[in-house]
Formats: sequence, structure tokens, C-alpha cells
Amino acid sequence: MERVTAAGAVYETKHHGCSAMEHHRHISPYVTIVLEGSYLEVCEAIPELCSPAVVVVHGATEEHADRFARDTRCLNVELDGEGEAPSPGVIALDEPFIQAAVGDLVRSFYRTPRRLLPATKRLKKLLSGRSCREPDLRPEWLRSIIESFPWAQSVPLRRAAALAGVHETHFSRTFRRHVGITAHEYRLQARIRLASKLMLTTTASLARIAATSGFSDQSHLTRTFTQRFGLAPSGYRRTFAR
Repeated sequence: MERVTAAGAVYETKHHGCSAMEHHRHISPYVTIVLEGSYLEVCEAIPELCSPAVVVVHGATEEHADRFARDTRCLNVELDGEGEAPSPGVIALDEPFIQAAVGDLVRSFYRTPRRLLPATKRLKKLLSGRSCREPDLRPEWLRSIIESFPWAQSVPLRRAAALAGVHETHFSRTFRRHVGITAHEYRLQARIRLASKLMLTTTASLARIAATSGFSDQSHLTRTFTQRFGLAPSGYRRTFAR
């Protein structure tokens, strides 16, 4: 099903489980709303899990590939070229205004098409203004540590607190409050991103990639990818490598 408005086309897509889409691009920026199921998307060698808890913003001509572990249904919203385009990325639906705008757009598409144009404009406006609505309230020491600490390396996290000049407990609480996840989870995500980049852009062995990206061994790397993405590193590499 597809509906076309002055702000862009809105259309539904369905994907079968255990299917994949090779690297591809779209001419216009667009937003994907996951209605049912979930999928793994890789963009610039970085993996992201996309589920009904998030919306995915794609930039114009951005190249990405997708794997659908199970049947998945999405609503895709093409955006016109007017005004500021939203920044690409995966946005958690934990902000009430964005959550309400997404719900309004979905209802308009399936129940009240006459409301689809204002609903599309509202969602675009919210997503476009999201990055500049709130100032960065993170302490300077936290911004500095996030940018400079060797997260993927096996440097104890207590060293990060020492470099910041704060107590470990204060470091942990402040990090979680401002970043939204623990420092341990942030480190794991950094290691996953590095391992993904090495798997998809080099021919290095998985054992070497595991050691380089901070995992204890290849088994640790395999367990992490399988638990996170439902796909072992060898399968991940086959699916997403160019």
C-alpha cells in the first residue's frame, strides 16, 4: 500500500524472515517505522538493531544493507527536500512528542488518509529539530572522556574515572544519567562497532579481529554477535561484506 502527499510518499513494506537486502541507496531521505518484527541494518559498517521501539532516519543516497531474522512489516516515509532534513540514525521512541507523532502518522496512513500530510510534516519537523532542541548538558570531563578514552582497548574503566578526576561511583552514575547506558555497555558497543568494521572492510581472521577489538577471544566475539544480532560473525561477514 502507498499514499502520496505533498510532503512525500508513505508506503508499507513487508519482508520475510531469513531474507536480506544487499547494499542499496535511496534518492530521498526517509524514515522507517517498524510496525512488526525487527531487522539488522548495517550502514558504514556499523550494525543497528531496528525494532518497534525505534524509528530509523536515512539520509539521501546513504548506503545500507538489511537482514530480516523474522517476518517484518514497516512503514516508510519519504521526505521532501524542503527545509532541514533530519540527521540520519536510529532514534529510540522514548520522547513523548516523537512517540505521539509516529502514532499519529501510522493511524493517519491506515485510518484517516486526509490527516496524513499534516502528520508527515509534524514528524519531519520534530525529527529535524531534535538535535538542536536541547543543549548538551554533559559535564566537560564526560565529553572529553567519551571522545578520547580508548573504549575498545582493555584499559580498566576505573582509569577513565581517574583521567576525569572524579570518583568511580560518581563517574558511573553521571555516565549513565547523561549517556543513557552504563560505561560497560558503551565499551561493549564500541568493541562491536570496531569488530564490525574490521569484519566488513578487511580479510583479517576472526581470532585476530577479536583480539584487536577488545574481546577475550574468538568465542567471546561469537557469543556477543550471536546474542545481539542472532547471527554469528562468520554469517554476519557473509551477509554484509562488500
